[in-house]
Amino acid sequence: MRVMIDSNIIISAVVFRSAKMGEVIERIADRYELCIATCCTDEVRAVMAEKFTDSNAGLDEFFEDVPYTLIETPEITGSPLFQIRDSDDYLILHTAVVSQVDIFVTGDKDFFDVKIDRPEILSPMGFLAKY
Repeated sequence: MRVMIDSNIIISAVVFRSAKMGEVIERIADRYELCIATCCTDEVRAVMAEKFTDSNAGLDEFFEDVPYTLIETPEITGSPLFQIRDSDDYLILHTAVVSQVDIFVTGDKDFFDVKIDRPEILSPMGFLAKY
């Protein structure tokens, strides 16, 4: 099973050292294929450079130590695959849909209003409870 995580999961694990986010990432990496989109790595690096410069070493360590599949974010062409309130969020979910991941884990509530069959969209706690 392929599970993609959102940038907020990585930031919570690295910057805030959230034990729950660490548990989510560890469970995914141990049991499933952890997927991270290039648009997500770009966003995380930009946020870290702007707001959390003290944590950049932790971010590099994260990307070196955690086994994951990097998924290239595709160019968006044609009609939208779905509607989402925050247009900035479209790119990562579009990547998840086109890359055929099974689950998308995010802490961003805007994703839970999106009507799609796949991937299944779960909160970190929802993922831990179900998987």
